[in-house]
Amino acid sequence: MPELPEVETFKRYLDKTSLNQIIKDIKVTDNRILNIDEFHLKKFLTNKKFKSSNRHGKYLLINIGQGYLIMHFGMTGDLEYFNKKDDEPKFSKIIFHFNNDFNLAYISIRMFGRIDIAESIEEFIEKNKLGPDAFKMSLEQFKEALLRRSGVAKNLLLNQSFVAGIGNIYSDEILFRTKIHPKTKINSLNESKVKELFTNIKEVLQVGIDKKGDLSTYPNHFLITHRTKDDHCPVCKYEIKRIEISGRHGFFCPNCQKE
Repeated sequence: MPELPEVETFKRYLDKTSLNQIIKDIKVTDNRILNIDEFHLKKFLTNKKFKSSNRHGKYLLINIGQGYLIMHFGMTGDLEYFNKKDDEPKFSKIIFHFNNDFNLAYISIRMFGRIDIAESIEEFIEKNKLGPDAFKMSLEQFKEALLRRSGVAKNLLLNQSFVAGIGNIYSDEILFRTKIHPKTKINSLNESKVKELFTNIKEVLQVGIDKKGDLSTYPNHFLITHRTKDDHCPVCKYEIKRIEISGRHGFFCPNCQKE
């Protein structure tokens, strides 16, 4: 976390609060999250505006007219727009001060987030070897991404060079809804199952966006609300199992998702 739905929520929040305001100053409280020099970042942004934003996978790309500010939120990232009279949000790593006396804080509790800049979205995607955006991709793009892939389903969904934006929680839900065991070889799926997987990727991410990533609000029939080893499948009531693949853990129903 945050995964694609959470980053889409951040994008919409930034669009609503922070576009088209002059950035009069930037305060960096911890430069360890920077992938660029602090002086360069400030020179790049001071007296500029956030003109628009885009999202690709788990990355937020903010257009400033002469390039893009890139935000990656790691596991505990967030944004908060606040008045100068308010206290700075806890764990703020960068604060953008606008000329309307409001500010935007980039928050990262566990230091897994990163800030960078790029000349273009295309350059950034290529440099970071990102696959197509999981929510925006077409069925044809998904099928193309599947070519020459032979890994297990859980790992592949987590692989950002395959498709960008899916993380641990949503990969479990997608596989559960498609009735695919996490260790299923992706190249063993027939065309009908590939289409079903594609549809469920879109539907699960759409629900996540609609819920603004708030996992506590998901309906009971989602696996997301039962992702503990002591809980039971919302469909068949079979005991949920925890699985570890390549160092990553997940949850599945051994009855609904037979190996």
